[in-house]
Amino acid sequence: MTQTVYTNYWQNRIGNIRKEHGSYKSEEEAIAGIKAWWELHKENHRNVQYNRTNSGALEIEYDDNNYVYRIEKRTIEGALPKRSYRVKKAGEVESLRAKYNLNKESFLFDELAEPLRDRLILAMADIKKARSHVYDREGRLIRGLEDKIRVDNSSQFRNNVPNLNI
Repeated sequence: MTQTVYTNYWQNRIGNIRKEHGSYKSEEEAIAGIKAWWELHKENHRNVQYNRTNSGALEIEYDDNNYVYRIEKRTIEGALPKRSYRVKKAGEVESLRAKYNLNKESFLFDELAEPLRDRLILAMADIKKARSHVYDREGRLIRGLEDKIRVDNSSQFRNNVPNLNI
């Protein structure tokens, strides 16, 4: 089964970086996903411009035209990722916290308050993606759950200035 979806990409035009945020059933839902991301990160952009490109994509410029969100219409096979979820039980959460050695300032998706979980689902449009990260108390992404914290054992570390690559 093929269907048309609207996929959000964040682009840094200077560094030629493009990151996919999620795919949605409508362009309006994709815009709501961007706004949810901004809300989670307490970003208040005053000069937001919506520009339609010749290819039909919608580019959302904010603050600086070198950084944009781009919503592209595309056709996919199959269904969109699931967004519905069941909150994990306390034992499951504690097991995962121990497995990933999380500190008291790091939270799993299931430990966040429901409004934050709802915003993350809207922003990422995929429960698997949302559960694959570690968050701070306010639902802001810290790192990928499987990402290991690497410490540089160079002289910088010996001088009590660790270089954490997250």
